[in-house]
Amino acid sequence: MQGSSDSYREFIQYLPQVKKYLSELEHQDLWWTTVAMVGKINNENIDPQLLVSIVETQKEFQQLRDVMIEGLIGRYMNQANSEIILKAQASIDILIRNLFERTADVGFLATDDDLVEYMASESVSDDDRAFIHRRIQEYVAKYTVYDDVLLISPGGEVWAKLDPSNPVERSSDPIIQQALSTDEEYLEVYRHSDLFPNKPSSLIYAKKIEADIDGRRQSVGVLCLSFDFEDEMARLFKTLNSDQDGYGISLLDDRGRVIATNMPNKYPIGEKRVDPEGFTQPVRVGANLHFSAKTGGYQGFYGLPWFGYVDVPNEVAFDDKSSGKDLDVSIPKDSPLYLRDLEETNLKVSTLLLIVILNGKIISIKRDVKAFLPILDSFQDISVDIQEIFSGFIHHIHYVLIKTIQGKVAFSATLGVEVMDRNLYERANDCRWWALNSTFRKVLTKQNETHEISADETRSLCDILSYINKLYTVYTNIMLYDRQGRILAVSNPAENELIGTIIPRPTDTSRCMGLKDTQEYVVSDFHKTELYGGDYTYIYHAAVKDWNDMDRNVGGIALVFDSKPQFEAMLKETQPKYINQVINDTTFSAFVDRFGNVISSTLPELEVGTLLEVPKEVLEADNGVSDTVYWEWSDRPYLLGYRVGEGYREYKNGDGYDNDVIALVMTGI
Repeated sequence: MQGSSDSYREFIQYLPQVKKYLSELEHQDLWWTTVAMVGKINNENIDPQLLVSIVETQKEFQQLRDVMIEGLIGRYMNQANSEIILKAQASIDILIRNLFERTADVGFLATDDDLVEYMASESVSDDDRAFIHRRIQEYVAKYTVYDDVLLISPGGEVWAKLDPSNPVERSSDPIIQQALSTDEEYLEVYRHSDLFPNKPSSLIYAKKIEADIDGRRQSVGVLCLSFDFEDEMARLFKTLNSDQDGYGISLLDDRGRVIATNMPNKYPIGEKRVDPEGFTQPVRVGANLHFSAKTGGYQGFYGLPWFGYVDVPNEVAFDDKSSGKDLDVSIPKDSPLYLRDLEETNLKVSTLLLIVILNGKIISIKRDVKAFLPILDSFQDISVDIQEIFSGFIHHIHYVLIKTIQGKVAFSATLGVEVMDRNLYERANDCRWWALNSTFRKVLTKQNETHEISADETRSLCDILSYINKLYTVYTNIMLYDRQGRILAVSNPAENELIGTIIPRPTDTSRCMGLKDTQEYVVSDFHKTELYGGDYTYIYHAAVKDWNDMDRNVGGIALVFDSKPQFEAMLKETQPKYINQVINDTTFSAFVDRFGNVISSTLPELEVGTLLEVPKEVLEADNGVSDTVYWEWSDRPYLLGYRVGEGYREYKNGDGYDNDVIALVMTGI
């Protein structure tokens, strides 16, 4: 902490433990001054240098007192700053990760054969409208982040919509003409729109729909996806705030105005909170601490120019917010985190005072000034009291450091598993939706009947899969297979040799062929597979339905998730950052299953598939539980923060898929 001792006094009112220590030390300082004055008045024959030494030693004590008070408050401030920075950054970064997926969605759905054919038709029947409405319903049943989907003609007429309560029939929103004329891959806006008149503001993703007509590529309409912004922000705020009250978490637009918040009564929508430049460090204004953060982006996507913003009263910011139990652990004396300098300074002050006392006693006896001996005995009592206070003080600074680390590792673990569940939710959606592609269904229905597939049909399937894979880059390959598990097409041209071979792990393909409806899917175990270069990954499966009979499966689609870089990125992005590089160097993160098998790790020597023997209470904790435990691993003590995944939306929540993942974050002490 910067500045003199006066610079920290404004915060002491929020820190009762610091106030207690300061009161005790000031009492000793006053007693020191009183005893010295009594000694000076009543002992004229004593060596004046002795009293000078006592005063100089008192100054050493006062300096140490100020250093320790500032050091302790500085650690409380670091704890408060870390908390608010993490929340602000996570509020925008997790959202941007979600919205990145939407940019791929609108790009792919706008090229859906059925939607394109519908919009390119000169006239459509009631049956056509009903078919497209069912198609859109199927889409949103899987991608539940959308609350409406519109298909709009170039003239602004609404040809299809998901939400029957949306009264729009025709729109003059400029986004329609902008989408038709732009060369951009998509448009993203957040504002009021007559496309969704029932909502004060809408987050819309728009893209033109093109079709080949008479040998020419023509724009035949516009697709608009309405993201369920309010619901998503409520879910995100709940994750970020958990059980902690008092943190105002908001999303701000490029002018610093509130567009979403967990405290609408305190921070009204539309109210300006800060200038849009963002902060480099948390700022204190009055009795509050606040901070805003820009996104770091995700795979080059930065979204709209929004900010994550957190505002918190000082008494909440400085409160002990660690949600876990008191670990009752100490920083070992051989740890680089141990405050040796303060301990040595404490010893120095105590030793100086002891030397002064011993010299004083020798001088007093030599000069027969026995009346001064009680004064020296009082100083000796003061010395013992001060040393005990300072020892307790140093122990408390260590305690605050432990609490800071404890809070960080637990919160980072929460963010890690949240990001993972959100990401894999998308994978479950992708496989189910792509399995409904009309071309896939028609070709596989024919192949199932004739047991033949032409080269042109194979090429067509591969082209569609390749197009999808270019939009959704988290897969190394996407494959279509028949009822026997024979691969018919792949998205990755480098793996064309797989065509005609049987997909590994027949139990997974067999399970897929047994799926009953379009909402069901299958995920493999996390396993080594030749489909991923012999490394560990998940493979997502969904059944391709017969073109004439939705109750009959004619094959499946398999998505090979690019697990290694994706999981590593999730862990690195959510791993805590410390001011002290020594602490950063001891920190690593991992995803494990219920048995402790490593799914991913930021520690190179902790390889995927390794069994990590974490405490039993971690592996057996209930879904959604987050806490911290003390853990000794590889001859080093750690604070281990963990969070057991609980899914995202319907994913792993009643959708038939159970696969508990635990995020671990370890910081060495």
